[in-house]
Amino acid sequence: MYLTENMTFRLLLLPLTLIWLSSCSTSPILNIELNADGIERQNYPLVIPIDVDIEGNYQLENKENEKSYPAQVLPSGDLLVFIDHMFAETNAVFELKESSATEKGSVKVNQTSEGVEVLSDDKQVLFYQTAVANPPNGLPDYYKRSGMIHPLYSPTGQILTDAFPAGHTHHHAIFNAWVNTKFKGEKVDFWNQHSETGTVEHVSLNTAEAGASAAVIESQLRHLSLKDGEVLGEKWTIMVYPTEDYFLFDLFSEQTNTSTDTLFILEYHYGGMGFRGSKEWNNVDSINFTNTWKILTSEGHTNESANHTHASWVTASGQVDNKTAGVTVFGFPDNFRYPQAIRVHPSMPYWVYAPMVGGEFYIAPGASYKSKFRYYIPNGKANQEVIENIDKSLKSPVKAKLVKY
Repeated sequence: MYLTENMTFRLLLLPLTLIWLSSCSTSPILNIELNADGIERQNYPLVIPIDVDIEGNYQLENKENEKSYPAQVLPSGDLLVFIDHMFAETNAVFELKESSATEKGSVKVNQTSEGVEVLSDDKQVLFYQTAVANPPNGLPDYYKRSGMIHPLYSPTGQILTDAFPAGHTHHHAIFNAWVNTKFKGEKVDFWNQHSETGTVEHVSLNTAEAGASAAVIESQLRHLSLKDGEVLGEKWTIMVYPTEDYFLFDLFSEQTNTSTDTLFILEYHYGGMGFRGSKEWNNVDSINFTNTWKILTSEGHTNESANHTHASWVTASGQVDNKTAGVTVFGFPDNFRYPQAIRVHPSMPYWVYAPMVGGEFYIAPGASYKSKFRYYIPNGKANQEVIENIDKSLKSPVKAKLVKY
């Protein structure tokens, strides 16, 4: 058999083409420069706006030492990177590549007719309530609620929240509602449902999925005037991260005035993103009460002195099932009036970030009010070093920059 000059060229071209295609398949989608800015990072979620239309799971790999972090595309189109550890001196270019791993992260979601359960390493973390939950013992129907997180668990399975608690049936674990508002010249109370002027409810579930960097729930809620209908549409984004020694999740809220009138949030002593603690901490609950919770804030305030102080974080803890348990909640620095004032009830186990303590504000038609919170749930007693690292990392985030060559 004779090889013609043209055949020889084709044979030579074939391996070169394969090599070129192979190189293209492993080439980065994006190059992103990450700068730790002198702070060591531990279990740090980083959201990066990107300008490419992609979806699914990826990895961000350091070009120099091949250190990689899992990444996934959020429903917003942004990239979520979960940094398990990054040295303080890190300042390097990372390549975004398709992930070769077939397994997802250690977080999972289970969707039921009642809502969405999130697990980490097969341990229950939280439950987001989509269906209407009715109050117990034949209490009035106006207390019914959806669009809340309950239960919230500790890593050893203790339930840290309470819904429809004795004495304050209108409290709903982790929930968001304004209290003293004016709409169309009249008072509307979205928090105290027994006032029968307003309430909050779940509308739809946009996303409930687990990826390499987080389990993500995105839902739509609405804040209703019982007289005039929907006033605010609210989007919740819950992201639960694949941590090992403790639970960690973010809750982002975006409220948009969907009406044609301004909602005025008047100066008041409470209202906003609330936390209602374990029934074992409720001294009104004669059946379940066992101990009084303890409050500690970023400024060193405790139960007696914390009310209406400002705090970048608040820890609430106590005994549940005869074991220490608790949760620390962090406000993000870009929250309105950060660090926000807090309402800590003098006897009941609830507290809330309450920006209206600092005075009236409003949400105009079409305008949005955004707030972000991070929740740290330790295994037992809170680790103060972890709290300080989270707080420091929120105040000085990793610097991310898209690099083009």
